[in-house]
Amino acid sequence: MHAQPEDSPDRSVATAAAPDGDPEQAPRTSNYELPSRKNTSLRNMTWALGIMMAVVALFAVAFFGVGNDLQREVPENSRLDVAASAERAQAEVDFPVAHPALDEGWTARSARLDGADPAAWTIGYTSPAGHLVSLEEQGEVTPQLLSAQIPGSTVQEETTISGAACQVLTGEGEGGTQNGIACQGEDFGILVHGTADPEELRTVMEAALTSIG
Repeated sequence: MHAQPEDSPDRSVATAAAPDGDPEQAPRTSNYELPSRKNTSLRNMTWALGIMMAVVALFAVAFFGVGNDLQREVPENSRLDVAASAERAQAEVDFPVAHPALDEGWTARSARLDGADPAAWTIGYTSPAGHLVSLEEQGEVTPQLLSAQIPGSTVQEETTISGAACQVLTGEGEGGTQNGIACQGEDFGILVHGTADPEELRTVMEAALTSIG
């Protein structure tokens, strides 16, 4: 029987012992952790949400533009049909609903009927000069309507437009000095107001009175 030389290398592999002394149960450690199914799903959802928000933002900029540009051209297929909206509103109120026919320089921005008491028909426009102009119609032009739309309004002139008794007004409101024209008919009252000059307001009022003439 031959003795093993003292300089022979030890070919055995040391195994770390587990806490209970069983080398087969020793824990394995690693600095790298494979991604779990839960983490992968969360990452995919985050990427999908980010891409969706980017697409929506690009669409919004392409369609609406950046900022609030009142003079931006509205796409032809997005133009508001005021006459059709007025026809639907007419079934809900007793006064004749105005639907001014204005030149191409005017852009209708909104048209809505407020069914509260009193009912009110409102149209919002951008004038050719880029000013905001609103038409408010009820059964009559009341002091409450004037104070709400043109606070502190004073009468500058009494006039007649298309047979209706009217007043030219000035006052303060959102955006600074507000001009206005209020006309009272037999069964309607119309107020046109905004930062536009009185001539632009008169153009809207004349068209409104013609539409219900």
